[in-house]
Formats: sequence, C-alpha cells, structure tokens
Amino acid sequence: MHENDADGRTCQLPAADGDRRTSDFRALLGGRLIGRARVADGVRWILRAGQGVEAESHRLASSESRCRDGIRFHVVREGDHIVWRISGPPSARATLDAYYALPALVQTDDGAAALWATLADQRPREA
Repeated sequence: MHENDADGRTCQLPAADGDRRTSDFRALLGGRLIGRARVADGVRWILRAGQGVEAESHRLASSESRCRDGIRFHVVREGDHIVWRISGPPSARATLDAYYALPALVQTDDGAAALWATLADQRPREA
C-alpha cells in the first residue's frame, strides 16, 4: 500500500516535465486501465495487474503527490487489480477532475499538454 499527502508548500514536478509524465502514464495505463469512476471524495482507477504495474503505480503516485493541494494517492492491489484512489478536499475539485480525465488525455499530445497545464494551474502557491 502507498499513501502520501502533499505538503502544500512546494512543487517538485516542473511543468516542463510533462513529456516524461505523459510517457510514464501512457506506459502504465495503456491496455491496463479497465475502469475509472468518480467517488464521493475523488477518483478511482482500476488497472489490470501485471509485471511491474504495482511498483510503477507506487512510483508515479509518489511522484504526483509531491505538489498537489491536499490530494492523497492511495495505491493497493486487490486480487488481479491495482486500484488507485485519488482523493482530496472539496477545494481540490478541479485537480480531482483533471485526474479523472488523465487516462484519456495522456493518449494524445494535445490532451496531455492541456492536462499538465491544468494541473500546473492547480499547484499550491507559496506565500
């Protein structure tokens, strides 16, 4: 299990890192995403488990959690599935909406660019 909360002060993911993130999510989700849903406090993705899927999910969740406005990433294996639960407070609704859209948006370069720009706009600002 992996769970991590953003610290709300700094962002470790540069906006210019979008190409690598796009590639990483394409590789993880391609042919493995079997479902996604909006849940009361966020988003759930269900992936087909396979070699390296759980470890890569933990790595990406840890990376994404570095600069999100109270967003929590919880990755757990449930039988033959890897389940991502991405949750946060009501004030983070725009960020959660972006994560709901992520599996579809990263499939095209234009969609991915729009996604990373949206998430960059949702980063916490330093006081």
